[in-house]
Amino acid sequence: MKRLSHTISISNKVSNKEIEYYKDELGGIADLHFLNGLSTEDQTEKLKKSDILIARNPTIELPEVKNHAFNGIRFIQLLSAGFDHLDFSRFPQETIVAGNMGAYAKPMAEHGVGMILSLAKNLGLRHEEMKQGIFNQFGSGSTLIDQKACGIIGFGGIGKRIAHIMKSAFNCQVFAINTSGESTEPTDWIGKLDQLDYLLSNTDFVVITIPLTAQTENLIGPSELAKMKDDAILVNLARGQIINEEALYQKLKSTPTFKAAIDAWWIEPFFVNEFKLSFPFLDLPNVLGSPHNSAMVDGVLLHSSKVGIPNVKKYISTGKADRLLDLSNHKKFY
Repeated sequence: MKRLSHTISISNKVSNKEIEYYKDELGGIADLHFLNGLSTEDQTEKLKKSDILIARNPTIELPEVKNHAFNGIRFIQLLSAGFDHLDFSRFPQETIVAGNMGAYAKPMAEHGVGMILSLAKNLGLRHEEMKQGIFNQFGSGSTLIDQKACGIIGFGGIGKRIAHIMKSAFNCQVFAINTSGESTEPTDWIGKLDQLDYLLSNTDFVVITIPLTAQTENLIGPSELAKMKDDAILVNLARGQIINEEALYQKLKSTPTFKAAIDAWWIEPFFVNEFKLSFPFLDLPNVLGSPHNSAMVDGVLLHSSKVGIPNVKKYISTGKADRLLDLSNHKKFY
């Protein structure tokens, strides 16, 4: 049997449906090695024969494999959207890496909008009151979402999806921040990070979907929070480190009308094997928390593969790929 010109190692854990999908899409154009569950020796042997790696988190998936095993890897397709937790020093400098931005946009956008709705309508508080026998129909007003202004920091796949929902369902104005200050997606205002103050001071809901980088670490601190409306709702779907933890807690504690929905935390099990808070956010009535599960819907892992694999096929057929990451100033945060 003729050996194919490309060999792909897949390091992430895969379901039977995913294995079937990989074989259907790639089996005719590349040799495939599924590394999950193999010994370190077998993983190393197969990686040495590979020029392409597909992975969700190679740092965790291949912890014992030595760096020299990656010397032949020329292209890496990540199935995760975020990459701030990954160590790329293990790979050759000439290796190109593609992200999977947009793969989780639909479930994350729904989760973010759901958090806005829950906090605006005080659903958690009313539920807790009713458990205590309190039926507070007329003394428990809530916020009307219709025609309010929604600010989105990070106008990629997730941010655009949130904008679409908020504008089409609630006729909200959309204020957005991205790297270029331009977008073909309809907005009422769009700017760059150096115009963040304008977005914060003119919006009722602020959703963070921007990647964590050296530039965005502690992007939201005491002065930024002070510029937000006292009855604003802040939603973090990105990374905890984008918001200064102490500053956010003090803002929530001193301003009960200000609310925060937190899906992304500062210390999480996925990154450091524990969940830990420096301040008791979850004791505050104006906080809604979720365990960084905004993307976790049925079938999402297979869906993320279906977003990433066509990019692998493009690389094999043309030598080029989409969604390439600029790692020149990459900082690993975990």
